[in-house]
Parts: sequence; C-alpha cells; structure tokens
Amino acid sequence: MSDGQDPATVLGITTQVKPEGCSSQGGGDGFLQSHRHQELQAFLNLLENSFFQEFLSIDPCFQISDKYLLAMALVYFWRARLKLSEYTHSNLFLALYLANDMEEDMEEPKYEIFPWALGKDWCSRVGKFLHQRDELWARMGFRAVVSRQCCEEVMAKEPSHWAWTRKRRPHHGGVQRGWPQAAVPLPRGPGHSPPHCSHCRLSQHHSCHRHRSVPVSSNHPSLTPECHHPPSQNCLSVVKNPWSGDFLIVLPLQMQLEPGTYTLHIIPKPLPHPGH
Repeated sequence: MSDGQDPATVLGITTQVKPEGCSSQGGGDGFLQSHRHQELQAFLNLLENSFFQEFLSIDPCFQISDKYLLAMALVYFWRARLKLSEYTHSNLFLALYLANDMEEDMEEPKYEIFPWALGKDWCSRVGKFLHQRDELWARMGFRAVVSRQCCEEVMAKEPSHWAWTRKRRPHHGGVQRGWPQAAVPLPRGPGHSPPHCSHCRLSQHHSCHRHRSVPVSSNHPSLTPECHHPPSQNCLSVVKNPWSGDFLIVLPLQMQLEPGTYTLHIIPKPLPHPGH
C-alpha cells in the first residue's frame, strides 16, 4: 500500500475480492446469508444420498474423500456460483476429482471416482468427464487452490456434521510419491467391498452396516453368484465359473487375511441321529 492510498478504499477492495465461501467476517446482507445457508444444506443433502454414502464407504482410509476434500468441493460450488438446481451428484464428483487433482500426490486412488460418476461404461466417458471438470474449473475463474483455514471456516458453518469427522490418519498424509501394488486393480466401482488396509483396518467398521455378498468384477458378467447367508453377519459368497466349472469363494468383510496360501476344509453337515 502506497502512502497516498486511502486505507478505507483499500479495505473495501479487499472485501470485494475475498474468495467466496472463505470469509469469516460476520454481518452482511441477511438475504445473502440465508441463500448461502440454503446452498450449504443442499450440499450436505447430497452427502446423505444412499449411492454417495456407498461411495464414501469404499474409501475407509479417507484418501479421496476426507473432510478437507469434501470442504474443498463445497468451496468450488460457491466459487463457480452454481445454482441450487446444479447441486447434483454429477457436479459433486467433478468437484471432488478436481480437489484430488489439486491436493493429492498419488494419481491412482482418485480414479475410483470414474465408475461411480460415469456408470458401467465409464471407460468411454472419461474424456467427457475431464472436459466437464475443466469447465467447472473455468467457472471458478481457475481458482482451485483452497487454504486449510478456508476449509475449516466452511466446516465451522455446520460443525457437528458427520462429514467433518472423516479425518485422514497420519500414515496416509504428507507427501507420497508412490502407490503400493493393489491386490485388486483400481478402480473397482460400485458393488464391491472396501479395500483392505493393513494400517487402518477400517473396512469392517465402515461396511458392516451395509453387509452383503460381494459380486465378482464386472469384467466377467457371466459369472453367477450364489450367496449363502448364515444367521450371523458372516456372509460367504460362492461364485461358480461356467467356463472352467470351478468355484470362487469371496470371504466376508470381517475376515481379513494376509497374502499367502491357505487350505479350505469343508466340514460336512452331520447326519441326524436315528429317532430325531
């Protein structure tokens, strides 16, 4: 600021260029505050959708949807000046992918967004998805950098919401330049159990309430699953391969095994005693 500038004038300019959704100043127009509250509630309602809840459940380590990435997605909605009618899951996936572009070092985890956002034939739609991401970025004035303070101010508007409890653990934070070889190729898409993490071991905690049989990869649509449900939550899926005649057994989420070779013993059902 030069000596000849009026401090009041400078203050007015600073207030005008403050990024949307990141101002901690109180007061202001009541209608604007009410509209911003409606936008916040519309965004949080998107998170409550059962399909998006299932998407969040396959990220038990919060690597692509932790509280900061979700807050960034909301800031992007505000910066792009989306109408309430544009608060859709399609735009939410776009914003979340862009947030991962900005903040995450590893590329592979965010690819999990593709099948959830684009559906079964996602491979042929990735190009359009990335073009729509760039359009959203342009509507934001290419301002995709969001500070930690800005995210925390957004979360403070609804501090008790469950989305802000998605805190990433230290071993998944910091700068990471590599990605360990996954046991199941990414992305996996809807209908699969959360990936196992030997560090967090959170798959059971985040998925037991959605427990169901785990289908086989969509690359083999002719596989026919037959799920046997015992009275307990231990669901064992038996899948027959029509090409070779053998069987694949999908273990329940509660059973987490280290890589290796195991022997499966099938115990026959005991015959009833005479007279019973």
